[in-house]
Amino acid sequence: MVTRLLEIGYAKTAVNPPIGIKLEGYANRLEPSKCIYDDLYSRCLSLKVKDTTVSIVVVDSIGIPYSLYTKVLKRSSAFGVDVLLGATHSHSTPSPFEDPLYEEYLVRSIVGCINASLNNMNNIQHFVVGKSFLPQLIYNRRKPLEGVVDPEIIAVDSKLITIVNFTSHPVVLGPNNLCISSDYPGAAIRWLENITNKNAMFLNGCCGNINPYTTSTNINKPYDRSGGSHEEVKQYGEVLALEALKSIRLGERIDLEKCDELSYKKSVIRLRLRKEVMETISSLRKANIESMIVEAEKQGNVYELWKLKLVKAFLREISEEDLPVPIAVINLCNKLAFVFLPAEVFVEHQLYIKNKSPFKYTIVTCYFNSYWMYIPTKEAFSEGGYEVEPYISIIEPGEGEKLRDEVVKMLQEVYTG
Repeated sequence: MVTRLLEIGYAKTAVNPPIGIKLEGYANRLEPSKCIYDDLYSRCLSLKVKDTTVSIVVVDSIGIPYSLYTKVLKRSSAFGVDVLLGATHSHSTPSPFEDPLYEEYLVRSIVGCINASLNNMNNIQHFVVGKSFLPQLIYNRRKPLEGVVDPEIIAVDSKLITIVNFTSHPVVLGPNNLCISSDYPGAAIRWLENITNKNAMFLNGCCGNINPYTTSTNINKPYDRSGGSHEEVKQYGEVLALEALKSIRLGERIDLEKCDELSYKKSVIRLRLRKEVMETISSLRKANIESMIVEAEKQGNVYELWKLKLVKAFLREISEEDLPVPIAVINLCNKLAFVFLPAEVFVEHQLYIKNKSPFKYTIVTCYFNSYWMYIPTKEAFSEGGYEVEPYISIIEPGEGEKLRDEVVKMLQEVYTG
């Protein structure tokens, strides 16, 4: 057996936008931001896996547009590194589309963070992985009483960093909040870093239809997040951090000197666009969408305004009849797998991947490398509802199943146990 060491490096940088920038995530929040509750960060973890170095980057942002991902990928190519660029999906952060100056600042900050992590590489000889469950913290907002959830926490700990994976929309703070914030992922990281005196990173799961359950949650109004407070953010983060720490203390030690396999695999698949979305994009390419946005603002039509801004973003991002979707998997010792998916994937797809995975521990994380809105199940399309409306979901029914089947295939290909 060949002795293996895993070489990793970490860096982080604050990426606070200017106060006054608009926050994304709620159509009915029209006022600009008025304060900063906590700092936003770009966190960069680089791993040397065989002959490939990959940087996992998580930004406190609503999402990562595909064009932003490709800019970072291009500028980082000089470092000889592949990049997986994701977001925590906090709804108290701005969209990079809203301000071109902030977008450029974000790109430069991320590239600098990646470079810093590469200059800080160290060997680790083991890591610990543990899991626990927190069903009390989440609910399925489409089916609050009987809908499926994934309450699993998976925590991975090394001498350099602790990684926590949990599946819940970062919407503890609602549309009434005008303070820039990383929401509960930031709170959980702060708690962990204070307790362990080491770095921490949060990887959000497929929480497209999963909301946080807090003291102000009204289960009879499952989409209403207007009662959330900063105190609830702290409480939610604390509970999540302490449960993650417990799972680590009781976790399994993986010795890299006994490791059989370290591997990385990346692929780009194409997801088909919905017919009505393609038709709208085609017609609006010839129209003056800016004047339509101004008119919607004058009329106070909040939802129409939000939809037009989404379509404006799609006009910038989409040039073909299908979407390029980068996905990736990492195999650590045939024990632990990381799966990186785009957009807002429904939890049912995550559970399917975990159930089919040959690995003992499978971390599925979303909001990586592109932000193509919701990826529901085929069943959800037939049921209707917010997440499957045109422009909220822009893919054809069945494309989510295609995505998850490709991921399972990749997991089986890298597994050699």
